[in-house]
Amino acid sequence: MELNEVIKKRRATRKYKQGETMDEETLLDILKQASMGPSKGNTHPVEFLIVEDEEKKERLAQIKKFGTKYLGEAPQIIVILGNNTEESTWVEETSIVASYLGLLLTDAGYQSSWVNIRDVKDNDGRPAEDVVRELFNIPAEYGILCLIPFGIADERLPKRRDFDISSKVHMGEF
Repeated sequence: MELNEVIKKRRATRKYKQGETMDEETLLDILKQASMGPSKGNTHPVEFLIVEDEEKKERLAQIKKFGTKYLGEAPQIIVILGNNTEESTWVEETSIVASYLGLLLTDAGYQSSWVNIRDVKDNDGRPAEDVVRELFNIPAEYGILCLIPFGIADERLPKRRDFDISSKVHMGEF
């Protein structure tokens, strides 16, 4: 599929077919490709934690009253981590990888969404990052950007509408 087609086809999806997961070899290949984006000093500080455990997915689903409930039903979830929060670009680099990942999953026939964890509070007012860190024993020096639940879509998603970008483009000055 052409890149512009993948971009148009990629939609945030919250309902997935149950029992259909991506095989490990394909997943590792997609994660490697997602990691090939720009990286300051070629350090590639992004790491991944794959979640398939039902109890842990259910705990993730309880982080917020709304917006995370569907995580318990997601076949697989990828936690996007920055392994060097001392490096000033860890947020940008994990964001690039997460964006590439969404496109690569779409190209492979899967759909996903992005659940922000960084700078978000859970239902009890605790940092969501702390909840995820404790649940998976993630060391303190790792930053947690987001969760990417994914699977085969089990919902009809409207096609993306074309729009005029010209009002958002400023040539030479604002």
